[in-house]
Amino acid sequence: MIDYNEAIDLLQYPATLCKGAHILASIGDRNALVPLMRAYETPSEVSKVCLLDAMESLNVKLGVHELYERNEAGERRLAVHLTELFPDEEYLPLLERAISDVDSRVRRQARQALACQIQTASWEALMILLLSSDDEETRAQAIQSLSRRNTDTARGAIRAHAVHETSSEDEDKSKPIQ
Repeated sequence: MIDYNEAIDLLQYPATLCKGAHILASIGDRNALVPLMRAYETPSEVSKVCLLDAMESLNVKLGVHELYERNEAGERRLAVHLTELFPDEEYLPLLERAISDVDSRVRRQARQALACQIQTASWEALMILLLSSDDEETRAQAIQSLSRRNTDTARGAIRAHAVHETSSEDEDKSKPIQ
């Protein structure tokens, strides 16, 4: 019988990747989400569907929240990446927090994950809220995402924001250079 650590070692090699993922899934320890995600993010030309299947069997929804609550920024980023791979409206509050994370990698991953979420009314409301973010990249992502949504609410929010964005740029141009 292969143990947890040996199964993690199997994730390092394309030929044994799926075997390791299957064993980790059968062990059932959600801590395996971290090595499974690291293996998923490792560039390789082999299919990684077995990794996704293993992660799903480990209760990704609960694991995402557990991982994000850890103190390590790398693990918070992995948690946010999981929300991209397994989109669910339940993740929106976590992604809203991640947009303001202290770590820039987590914030970048959160912007990407938000763009990949299921476009529900709740998602749209969050994206409209993000139009007023202090972060320019977050605002740009919100505009880009909302521009793909064909609703009166999204179009109206973008129009209203465009007026505000233009007036802010005009104010910056009128300020004297220090």
